Amino acid sequence: MRKVNVITWFVPPSVRGDPRKTTRHKGIAKSMLAVSLGAAIMFLTFLWVHPDLPAVECALFIAAVVTPALGALLIRETADITLGLVTTNIAGIVILAVWAFVTGGIMSVVLPVFLANIALLSTFGNVAILVVTGTFLLVALVLLYLATVTGLIPESLDPTSVRPALMLLSMLCSVGGVVLVGIVLFRERADVKARLIAARDAAEQSSRAKSVFLTSMSHELRTPLNAVLGFAELIQSDGEKPLDEEQSQRVGHIQNAGQYLLGLVTQVLEMSRIEAGGMTVKPGRVRVDRIIAPCLSMVELEARRKGISLLDDCGGYAGSEVQADLTRAKQVLLSLLSNAVKYNRDGGTVRVTCAPAGAGYLRIAVADTGTGIPSEKQAELFEPFSRLGAEAGAIQGAGLGLAIAKRLTELMQGRIGFESADGKGSTFWVELKLVQGP
Repeated sequence: MRKVNVITWFVPPSVRGDPRKTTRHKGIAKSMLAVSLGAAIMFLTFLWVHPDLPAVECALFIAAVVTPALGALLIRETADITLGLVTTNIAGIVILAVWAFVTGGIMSVVLPVFLANIALLSTFGNVAILVVTGTFLLVALVLLYLATVTGLIPESLDPTSVRPALMLLSMLCSVGGVVLVGIVLFRERADVKARLIAARDAAEQSSRAKSVFLTSMSHELRTPLNAVLGFAELIQSDGEKPLDEEQSQRVGHIQNAGQYLLGLVTQVLEMSRIEAGGMTVKPGRVRVDRIIAPCLSMVELEARRKGISLLDDCGGYAGSEVQADLTRAKQVLLSLLSNAVKYNRDGGTVRVTCAPAGAGYLRIAVADTGTGIPSEKQAELFEPFSRLGAEAGAIQGAGLGLAIAKRLTELMQGRIGFESADGKGSTFWVELKLVQGP
């Protein structure tokens, strides 16, 4: 015969396909059923001390036992945790308030249960639920106090002789109920934590496997690509069988496309090495001008084609020294300069500036006069393969340049960032540690 899981049954059918929501609903159901169990135990102990428990109190006890279970059922039917918790707690407060009213008002043996009720709520509710039901509880307590001091409270149903024992049992059961629910929640959260750790480990393993795969495939792609480019170069430079103009153009297209594809493969390889932890840097003392000058010369031809002016305004800071890996620092700055030229308007300007950035850092900034970056897309700027909607445009790229630049900068213990306004250009900057002294 198939075993029925009571807790799983209380999970709304509509959310059972979502592991996160299922876990949340199971925790709520366990807690509410634990409250019902605690109320039942308290009922039995009261009957043990006071066998002649009045029918009114017996009815209130039964209501207190049934209400949390009904609340769990309400959550199952509506899939609304907030509705179920608020309804259950308000009903519970009403039951306790009536019980206190007939057993001594503000001096009733029921008072410890009020505190247990709010303590339990704080463990598995949220701020909004806690505020609403807490306010309702405060109102109930104030009304009980006013009824007591004005003499509106009837004579207690509990004899004076058993009140001390009932008060002790009330406190003990309240503490026991809180501990019981706390244990349930602790075990549930420990289970959730274990699942999250397992999911994290699986994700990390998957990420490592992906990086190893990309590294392997990148190497496999580079070999035939280099062969294609090599043979295209041989065809282009064959003096014995020179190409006519049309053939030369076609071979040129092969070379351009091959170089572009090789660049993409190289970027993917670098990104996978960084993510796999295989990328290392060798920081040392590097003059700022040794970083900036070569990068400006590498983008000069492309800038000239678009009529873009390249301005080096580092001034006296060009001779400063920073702690960096020269090769990686040039790679980062070249990525920023290439983007500044690529996404600039024809006839625009790209300006490189240097300035102290506080806390011993020097900021090298690249400002352009392009179209800027819309504010709604800025959050994904340094994400791998993100091109901010430029995929369909004429400008080619894989969206890896800035992602690689960010990770390389962080490996050098530096910082990278940007400022941009839509239609007003962008300024990207990298901050590297200044070297002090000789």
